[in-house]
Amino acid sequence: MDLPSWLSSLLACPQCRGGLSLAKEAFCPACGARYPWRQGFLDLRAHRERPHLRLVNALPPVARLYDLWRVRSTALLSGGRLSFAEELGRLRAWLLPAGPPFLDVGTGTGVYREALGERAIGLDPSPAFLRVAGRRRPGAYLLGHGERLPFRDGVFGGVAIGPTWNEFLDPRMAALEARRVLRQGGRLFGLLLLAPGSNLGLWRPGEGEVLALLEGVGFRARLWRYGRLGLVLAEVEERRRNAHGL
Repeated sequence: MDLPSWLSSLLACPQCRGGLSLAKEAFCPACGARYPWRQGFLDLRAHRERPHLRLVNALPPVARLYDLWRVRSTALLSGGRLSFAEELGRLRAWLLPAGPPFLDVGTGTGVYREALGERAIGLDPSPAFLRVAGRRRPGAYLLGHGERLPFRDGVFGGVAIGPTWNEFLDPRMAALEARRVLRQGGRLFGLLLLAPGSNLGLWRPGEGEVLALLEGVGFRARLWRYGRLGLVLAEVEERRRNAHGL
């Protein structure tokens, strides 16, 4: 149950952001929090989930069958205006030039993580989904929540958040966390279900709400609408220097 050395150096306590000591478990000397290994994955979860989603995503059959839906859902929800292959092409074209490492928040079965290469980490709160991801798309995976990312500040070149956007209990906190772990010039890729329509207990915003949220936490963002889907490309706004160059 070892982590790649490049990944271990990026980790931080999701509760206090202090450094972690890794052995049989992860331990935070700063706040005393301990994080065990669970079903082969380091469990760095430190936030809540929507109750109905937590129950559904814990079911192994849901995780095993998810890919059947995922490879078709983009075309279906976009009304044929965006294919799954085009989605992955836009993901790579936007994030890869920013340089690794990359983070896929809400990785599910690891589709985005695999597309981003060996220096990409998949993060998800569901052990059932990560077990499927590990078998089908081997790579680096952690248990965790998008609203409390277990990483140091400014360590990623790119962050991807797919349909998990709609599932966040606190989308603004997730956006703040994505901004925090990106370095200057870092990029964010997003795909989510937009209003109007039934929300099914999810966060289903309008286009303006998405852009306002991202710009409010420090991103320059653009959004393209494809049917019921919104595709977001955003980048970290560089801090303006004062007269003293700070």
